[in-house]
Amino acid sequence: MNTQLTDLMNRATENLEPVTSDLLERSVTQGLRKRRRRTVLLSASGAGAVLATAGLIGGGIQLLSSPADAGVAGTAAPLTKPSVKPSVKPSVKPSTKTQPASVTPKQTLVTLRSLLTASGLTLSKPETWGGGDFAGAAYVADDGKGGARVDVMVSGGGEANPCVPVRSGCTTLADGSVLYASPVFPEYSDGRQAQYGVVSRSVTLYRPDGRNISLTSYNGPAEKGQRHTRQNPILSSAELSTLAKSKSWKLPPVNTVKPSGKVKTK
Repeated sequence: MNTQLTDLMNRATENLEPVTSDLLERSVTQGLRKRRRRTVLLSASGAGAVLATAGLIGGGIQLLSSPADAGVAGTAAPLTKPSVKPSVKPSVKPSTKTQPASVTPKQTLVTLRSLLTASGLTLSKPETWGGGDFAGAAYVADDGKGGARVDVMVSGGGEANPCVPVRSGCTTLADGSVLYASPVFPEYSDGRQAQYGVVSRSVTLYRPDGRNISLTSYNGPAEKGQRHTRQNPILSSAELSTLAKSKSWKLPPVNTVKPSGKVKTK
């Protein structure tokens, strides 16, 4: 009977293989999810083997019907589950790099006001827009010869370089920035131009990191919808260029978005 019991146990466990170190290593390296799946499978297989062996032992004991033989059968070593050590995730240190502060439209309006009043202009009708990657501000400025709009937009980048390709009105500065001064352009391309007569000129300072400052001067109190108050824009290209190169401007952080194309001038 001992021979029969031994043979039954051997046949029950002949297809079971011990868990190797290679299997454990691969389970850890392939991630938490796969490791959990394999752990479940290994546990199920081990549990199944234990149940199968226990069933065979119980059947053998019933066949033997002998207390002495039952004691011998009970000395079989129990199967143990392989231990799987949890992977230790590397600790991620928080970044200590300080991100540059953004600029608000209100700050841009304050800077525009200080620069225009320093030129002796009277200001009215403040306006702001934007926030985050860009900020805009505007005033109606008056030098005693008719109020006209002056606006500015500071940008963290994403706009195409106005001097690529190089065109008339482009100047390269000492720090690598480029300054583009446009000619005077009409605001309408149809019959409304004769009705309103609004024209404008602009200047863009494009820095090497992509951030830029654009200023536009009009000959009327609004870009469109109101008649002009003077023949030419209130500020010349030289005056706009001086404003653009001022160190007073606060620019947004550099925007990582690349320009989508070339700048189209009016």
